[in-house]
Amino acid sequence: MPESLRHSIILATSNGTGMGHLARQTSIALALGDRADPILFSMSRAVPLVFELGIRGEYVPSSDRVTLEASVWQHYLADRISALLEETGARVFAFDGVWPYYGIIRARLRHPRVAFVWMRRPLWRPGSNERALDARHRFDLVLEPGDLAATADSGITADLEDVERLPPVTLLSQVDRLPRAEAAEQLGLDPGRPAALVTLRGDEPDGGATRAVQTVLGQADWQVAVTRKLPDIDDDRVVRLHYVFPLARYLEAFDIGVVEAGYNSFHEMLHAGIPTVTVATAAAITDDQVARSHWAAEQGFALSAEEGDPSGISEAVGRLLDPVARDAIRERCAALAPPEGARVAADRLVQLSGNFTRHRIPKEERTEMRRRDWRNVRQRARRLAGRVRHSQSGPSTDAGDEPELVSPVPLVETVTMDELGATPPPEHVLSGTSDNYRRARTRIVTNYLG
Repeated sequence: MPESLRHSIILATSNGTGMGHLARQTSIALALGDRADPILFSMSRAVPLVFELGIRGEYVPSSDRVTLEASVWQHYLADRISALLEETGARVFAFDGVWPYYGIIRARLRHPRVAFVWMRRPLWRPGSNERALDARHRFDLVLEPGDLAATADSGITADLEDVERLPPVTLLSQVDRLPRAEAAEQLGLDPGRPAALVTLRGDEPDGGATRAVQTVLGQADWQVAVTRKLPDIDDDRVVRLHYVFPLARYLEAFDIGVVEAGYNSFHEMLHAGIPTVTVATAAAITDDQVARSHWAAEQGFALSAEEGDPSGISEAVGRLLDPVARDAIRERCAALAPPEGARVAADRLVQLSGNFTRHRIPKEERTEMRRRDWRNVRQRARRLAGRVRHSQSGPSTDAGDEPELVSPVPLVETVTMDELGATPPPEHVLSGTSDNYRRARTRIVTNYLG
């Protein structure tokens, strides 16, 4: 194993509705510094943006990106995790997502000396995703990023005790924020004029994003940065931001914001002290954005509006254009404690990588695994595709005497977001890995996608 890959910590993410999972794991990777070798393992097509920060990693396609039955994909995922763990010698695998995949649980069964951690945000909508919580007993540690709106949490996670709670986890504490003039110039904004940031989704002619921008443009001296194209807005004071990550680095350029009330953007804007309208999106299935947005408004940290009420969004933005209202929000936000969750999480993962010995799988869990025995999946897959071959023990990275295989899907070290949007996406390989690892990955691709 290459020297550079020792003492690795795998930071895995699902592919959520936004950038929250990826942003949190990126902040932890940066907080690890030189104490470990963080490796991202992400289902997000935006992961190439993180590689530009000097963090290594791999993209792994989610089940909807490959032509596999969902149950077969779980075993593909387990094999991908196992191969990466064997190659890197990582002692910790930390997953950020609201639904721990069966493939992760199966990989844990194969690697008793690797600590598996679930990074699970709080503030779940009441009644949502409750079955997923059964998986917490199959992790060696559950870490919960803190939420400023914790007192508004009425979901099932609020009263759990088998969890270590952290301060808020954001990139804000891990990146150097540029001074206003430099940040504005790099984004194509005029640093001498007030600026609004609008990141709402949707491109409807009379939707919330459009109404927010139009309200700001009603003030002759204001300018707006948007993250999505709005077809009915034609004004040279509107700047489109293309794949700017991390946006936290440039927040000094903005005087107000209009953002969804997701964990990442919410905490970045409030901790940065930017007067903001937070809007809960219906696209969030588990995240209780309504509770988070309303809490911020009730406590004076932000204004709140409803996604389905464009007029209400416009009215809230109009209130933010009042300097007195902005000053009041800035004063409230200035009292917030620094968001040190990324540092605390990194400290805990380093500690775990140094003192974890092994986990023991309870008998009842092994019994449940047998119910989902791979032989049944293999039989279904053969009927469907006639191509999947799999070993119960997982992939081996020993070359042995087997013939050289040629991957039916390209194995590549460098990828772009556009390339990851292809169908099927390329098989991304961690840079600097061994020939044995590449052979193992070729076997996995051939078994499942050949």
